Amino acid sequence: FPVSLWRRARAVHAEGVVCRAEIIARDPAAERLAGPALVRLSGALEGMQGTSDVLGLDIRMQRTASSNAADGDQDLLLGSFESFLTATRDRAATNAGDFVANRYSTVTPWWLGAEGPVHLRLAPPPPAPAERGADRLARLDADLKDGRARFELAVAAGGPPRAIGELRLLERLAIDDRTLRASMFRTGRGLVPLGLRNGIRATVYPISQAARRLRGG
Repeated sequence: FPVSLWRRARAVHAEGVVCRAEIIARDPAAERLAGPALVRLSGALEGMQGTSDVLGLDIRMQRTASSNAADGDQDLLLGSFESFLTATRDRAATNAGDFVANRYSTVTPWWLGAEGPVHLRLAPPPPAPAERGADRLARLDADLKDGRARFELAVAAGGPPRAIGELRLLERLAIDDRTLRASMFRTGRGLVPLGLRNGIRATVYPISQAARRLRGG
């Protein structure tokens, strides 16, 4: 609360960008997740020029495509690290200058219908030319223009990940990314966060958001 109040922004992942997106099901497990979405991309500790960071990818699933960041019935949060125990190592392995070139994970388990508790993961497309932009935002725009901003969506339940769909980023939206406020209670697709760490998020997210609203952020 005090950090968000002072900064008038998130304590981490403060600077982000929002894209219109679509989730495509390739497996019955992903059918409940399919449809339009908004995706917020951000760095945890650094701005768009950052060179060493953990990247975040927040998905707001929608029934009808909308540019209003408040619209949607399911939130899903992922980061470019696999667990809190490996976060330091995974940060070193993250390509902080390229949103699309990284793997993302929910880090914590989520309940996904008949699949039970799973970790969801996003795998990037094949590598693109490094010279397509000077920073992560320029590279994102280049990937969007070329139709490369696509991730394989997979689930893992104690074994090898199984591909169930695709997340496609379609265009960057000129909206205030701060208005996409994630909630662990937005579970309209039946994708439910599990465990202590998600429980902590369920508490600290609304506290941080209340502090930002007090400052108009």
